[in-house]
Amino acid sequence: MIFLQDNKYSSNHLAAMDQQYLSRIDRAVADNINDLQRSFGAQAGLVQDFIVFISRRLKVDLFGYTRFTMQEFCAQTGRTRQELAVVCPDFLSGKALPPIIQGFAFQTVLDYALYCMMERNIIFSSRYEVRQKDKVIHMHNFPILKDLRLNFGRSSNEQKIYEIRVSDELINGFLSRYYTLNAESYRQVGKGRGGDGRKKLLLYLSKLSHVLQSSGLQETLVPLDRLCDFAEIDDRRPGHKKQNLIRALGYLQDKGKLQFVFEFVSRPAYQVRLVFSFPVGSRQLQVEHSFYIRLMANLRIVFDTSCKGSPALDEDPFQGWLVDPSRDLEFKAQVLAQTYYAAMNKSITSAYARSLILSGEFTRLLIEGK
Repeated sequence: MIFLQDNKYSSNHLAAMDQQYLSRIDRAVADNINDLQRSFGAQAGLVQDFIVFISRRLKVDLFGYTRFTMQEFCAQTGRTRQELAVVCPDFLSGKALPPIIQGFAFQTVLDYALYCMMERNIIFSSRYEVRQKDKVIHMHNFPILKDLRLNFGRSSNEQKIYEIRVSDELINGFLSRYYTLNAESYRQVGKGRGGDGRKKLLLYLSKLSHVLQSSGLQETLVPLDRLCDFAEIDDRRPGHKKQNLIRALGYLQDKGKLQFVFEFVSRPAYQVRLVFSFPVGSRQLQVEHSFYIRLMANLRIVFDTSCKGSPALDEDPFQGWLVDPSRDLEFKAQVLAQTYYAAMNKSITSAYARSLILSGEFTRLLIEGK
C-alpha cells in the first residue's frame, strides 16, 4: 500500500556505526542480480542501491518504519541529488505519464523507483531454491516494499520524507538468508564512470568472500569472463578486457578497501585467482546472527502468546505491533534484554532496554561489542 501523509518528520537517531561494520544483502537478490535489469529496466541500478541501503538501515530500524530523506539516501549510496530529484526522462519526453496517487505525481527518478518497487517484484529467470532447516522453498519472485508513505503536504522549505516498510521476504532474508557486505565499500566504488558495474562486481566478490569464510577457506578461481560480466566490461579484444578488469579490481581494492589480492591463471582455462582477507572474524558474525535470530523469534512468540489479541488495523498484525512503540513496550524490552544475555552474555535492565528501543539504538551494544 502507498500512503501520502501530511505530518512532520521525526527521525530515529541511528546508532553510531563503524564504517567498516558489515551490512547484509539477501542471497535471493545477490544470487539473481542480473534479474534486476530484466525486472526493472532503467531503474535496476537504483533498485539495487535501495536494497543495499535499506538492508543496512534494518539493523537499527527493526522496531519501526524506516524513515529517510533523499540526502540520507545519497550519503549512503554515493548517488547525487542532481540525478535523483529530476523528472524521469520518459515522463519528460512524453513516452509515458507518471503514476498519480491522491493528486501526487511520482515523477522524479527516486519517487518513481520507489513506486516501481511497490508495484513490481523481482522476477527470477529460473527457479530459485532456498533451504530452511528440513525443507526447500522454491522462490519465483521477490517483493521489496509493502508500504510507502510521503509527507506530501509539506511546506516549500520542508524536506521530503520517505517512510517505508519492507516486505516479509526481505526481512526474512536479512535475518537468515544473506551474504555479508561492506556498505561503505559499496558506496565508494559506485562513484564516477563505471560505478554500476563496479557495484555489481563488489556484490559478487562479497558473496564469494562470505561463502569462503563460512567454509574455512580463503581463495578461489573464477573465470575471467564471469568477472567481466558482473563489472559490465564487454570489450571484444582479450587484452583490453583484461586491462579493464585489472582497473576495476584495483578500484575495489583502493577506493573500496576490499581486502583481497588477485592474479591471472591461464591453465586449465583463463581464470582469476582471488585470495580474501576477513576483517571481521567468524565468531563476531556468528554472535550477530544469533542475536537477530533470537530477537525476532522471541518477539514472535511473545506476540503470538500474549499480544495477538491487541487491537490493530494492519494487514500484517505482527509488523504493525512490532513497529508501534506504544504497544507492549515492556514485553519488547524484556525480550531485548533476554536476547543480549543469551547471545552475548550481557546483562541489561528492562529500563535500559526500553531506552534503547525508543532511541532507535537497540543494537548499540551489539555494534560496540561491549
